[in-house]
Amino acid sequence: MNPKTAQHFAWLSDFSQPERIFTVIVVAEIMVVIYSLSFLNLTFNYLNELAMLSLLAQLIAISVIILLAKVQQPLNRLPVIPGLLMVVLLTVLLAVIYTRLMVWMDDVLQFGLFSDPTLTTVRIALATTLTLLALLRYFYVQDQWASQLQALSKAQMHALQARIKPHFLYNSLNSIASLIAFDPPAAERAVLNLSGLFRKAFANKKGSMTTLAEELEWVEQYLAIEKLRLMDRLSCRWQVDESLLSQKIPMLTIQPLVENAVIHGIQHLSGGGEIHLQVQSLNDGFFIEVSNPVNPGKQQAGTGTGLDNIQQRLHLTYADRLRFSVNQGDRFVVRWEVRW
Repeated sequence: MNPKTAQHFAWLSDFSQPERIFTVIVVAEIMVVIYSLSFLNLTFNYLNELAMLSLLAQLIAISVIILLAKVQQPLNRLPVIPGLLMVVLLTVLLAVIYTRLMVWMDDVLQFGLFSDPTLTTVRIALATTLTLLALLRYFYVQDQWASQLQALSKAQMHALQARIKPHFLYNSLNSIASLIAFDPPAAERAVLNLSGLFRKAFANKKGSMTTLAEELEWVEQYLAIEKLRLMDRLSCRWQVDESLLSQKIPMLTIQPLVENAVIHGIQHLSGGGEIHLQVQSLNDGFFIEVSNPVNPGKQQAGTGTGLDNIQQRLHLTYADRLRFSVNQGDRFVVRWEVRW
């Protein structure tokens, strides 16, 4: 790692996230309870001191959270050691200021809770520093773990996507090849449609996500290619909720389902059939369903690569929010839904 890269390494985590704010506040209160055990007794004075220490701990915790959220980006531009020393100094300064404020209030109100103000200040500053260092390390490890998972998921997504594009290409080329001998103009139109499809698919620089509208355009272009080959044997009925058209989904997660319906369903039926495509909203999400008629006696099972690929990529994107199902009866139905 060169010096420039090291200076911009994000060693300081984002403390402004709600779950981290909650963690800091809870940890601060736990430290107060543990510290209070050193002077535990059954008098009312113990409860007063515990309340005062709790207030002090929460003031310090909230102030540190606000401070680190404000200076996170500037500190992340510093090397780790100088930046960490600055965080520690700022934290100690806040702890000392708030502790001295509490000591002053205790003196004004004449509670007599802090018998040795100097020793109390040192203890609280030290406890605050050690707690902060532990939290910094914990959040740093958490961030690194999350980054590794994200990088792994992205790598797997790209690998799966790279596998399904050639799969789509081979089937499309086979369809075009079947047209060349008896209808060259139709084959030429199919090549132009295929060119348009792959210009968008392979030139996608935004990553592995696309909108439903773009995905449905690919479906339409693919069906136009297959329509030239199967003609009246192929039809498709669409039910699309237009409010979902801007919804982001993993690229090539609908078109391969339609392709599967054509290759393993419609083309094996002498009279053809209708593919039914649904894209609909749910109360707490949306679903996509592709169904096609099948002839069990003529249907080819295939390798299952396409469906497995889609399911894996969807799972990488949506995890436990995904529901993926395949059912076969008179119609072969593939459905995936996402819950918010």
